[in-house]
Amino acid sequence: MRVSEQSLFNTYTKYDRLRQSDIQRITEELSSGKKLLKPSDNSVDTIRALRLQSLSTELDGYNRNTEMVRSTQEVAEGAMGAIVEVGSETRVEITRLLNTGVLDYEDGQVIKQYLESARDFITNQANAQVGGIRLFGGVASGSDPFGPDGTYNGAAAETTVAISKGVELNTTFNGSDHMGVNINSGKMTAVEVLDSIIGIIDSGDLTQLHTATLAVDANGTDHGDVKLLEAFDIGMEAMMEHRSLIGNQMKVSEDIQSQNETIAVNFSQLQSKLEDADYSGAISELQKTQTAYQALLAAFNQNKDLSLLNYF
Repeated sequence: MRVSEQSLFNTYTKYDRLRQSDIQRITEELSSGKKLLKPSDNSVDTIRALRLQSLSTELDGYNRNTEMVRSTQEVAEGAMGAIVEVGSETRVEITRLLNTGVLDYEDGQVIKQYLESARDFITNQANAQVGGIRLFGGVASGSDPFGPDGTYNGAAAETTVAISKGVELNTTFNGSDHMGVNINSGKMTAVEVLDSIIGIIDSGDLTQLHTATLAVDANGTDHGDVKLLEAFDIGMEAMMEHRSLIGNQMKVSEDIQSQNETIAVNFSQLQSKLEDADYSGAISELQKTQTAYQALLAAFNQNKDLSLLNYF
C-alpha cells in the first residue's frame, strides 16, 4: 500500500506543531519558574492554587488588623498603667491628708498643686490617641472624650476589627467603663474626688475630708453615698479591672498573630508546591522533547523523497 506524500507531510506538520508547543511550554516554565502557566495546564491544581492565594490574602488582611490592634492595645494599656501608678501615689497623699488635722496656707497650696497635677495627668492620659484616634472615646474618637473636669463626652459603642475568622478586638474603648465614670455626675470618679478634695482645701476646713461623701454609681454598681477615699478607690478599681481586660486582649491578639503567621507560611508552601516549576524534571522533559523533535526532523528528511519512481 502506497503512503502518499501529502499524508507524510500532514503527519510531519501535526507532530512538528506538538513538539514545538511542548518545547515552548517547557521553556516558559523554566524561565518563569511556574509550572501552572494557564488554567488548562492543570485545572484542579489551578483551582487549589487560587483558593490558597485567596486564603493568604485574607490572612494578610487579618495580620494588618492585628498590627493595628496591638498598637492600639499597647498605647491604651500604657495609658491606663500610668493612671493606675499615679492614682496609687495620689492615694497615699490623700490618706496622709486625712490624717492631718491642720494645714497652713503654704502646705495647703503645695498639696493642692499636687492633686491638680494628678487630676490633669489622669485626664490627659484618658485622652490618649493613636494617629488622631482617641482610644477611650468609643466610636466618637475624633475629639477628646474627657473634659478637664473628667466629664465624659465620648460614646458607649466601641469600634472593633476582625483579626481572625470570628474573632474581633477593640480599636477604641468605652471610656465610661474603662475610666470608672460616675453615672450620677458623668465624670471620672477619681477626678471628681480630687476636685472635691481641692475644694475642701480651698475652704480651709479639713474636717470636711472626714464627713464629705459622694454618690457613686460606677463599674456597673450603685454604691450609694460613700466617703471620698472609698469613692477614689472605686474609681481606681474600675480602671485596674479594665486595664486587666486590655491585657487579656493583648494576649489573645499575640496568640492569634502567631497562629496566622504559621498558617500563612503553610499556605505559601502549599501554593509553591502547586505552582512552582520542578527544574530538574522540566530540564529532563525538555531534553526528551528536543530529542523527539530532532528524531521527527530526521525521519521526515529520510522519508520525504521516497517514491515508486526511485525503483524504476
